[in-house]
Amino acid sequence: MDGGRGGPGSLSLVRLLDEHGAALYADLRRFYSVDLLAYFRGEMSARAVLALVENLPDDAAVMAALLGGRQAVGWDVQSHILADLVDAVQWNTYVLLAQKAKRPGALEKPKPYPRPGRPAAPGGQRSNPFASALAGEMPVPPQVTPVRASFAIPAVVAQRSLGDHPFCSPLR
Repeated sequence: MDGGRGGPGSLSLVRLLDEHGAALYADLRRFYSVDLLAYFRGEMSARAVLALVENLPDDAAVMAALLGGRQAVGWDVQSHILADLVDAVQWNTYVLLAQKAKRPGALEKPKPYPRPGRPAAPGGQRSNPFASALAGEMPVPPQVTPVRASFAIPAVVAQRSLGDHPFCSPLR
């Protein structure tokens, strides 16, 4: 084993844990009866954890989180096919009505059925960068706002944090 640190896939796993650690923990317990803490204890490699993650079923919590959160729960391949079918019927109806209408430009074009991980409309909620990359979309750079200090830490509190308290001592 690689001791759970620094091996192949470590950076990918750290990013996944940082964004969706709770969902990943729950999924590994639910589907494989594996404790994710084994990775941190050095009993499991990052590559092994990622292999399990790659083979999670569509109804896994991590998959829903990557597709946009709670609204993505239950969206499997069949759900996406049904949404595509609804869109096709709407467009078919639109084209048929546009052919028979006196003013086809007055008809409102159909809106696609809302899907998790995609914005509902231009300027709407953006999808997760990881899910966008999987879908082949170009990543949207995050909007960075400058961080301002909201308050100053009193010297007494700062001094206390340098004490010999067991939670404040440096890691060994």
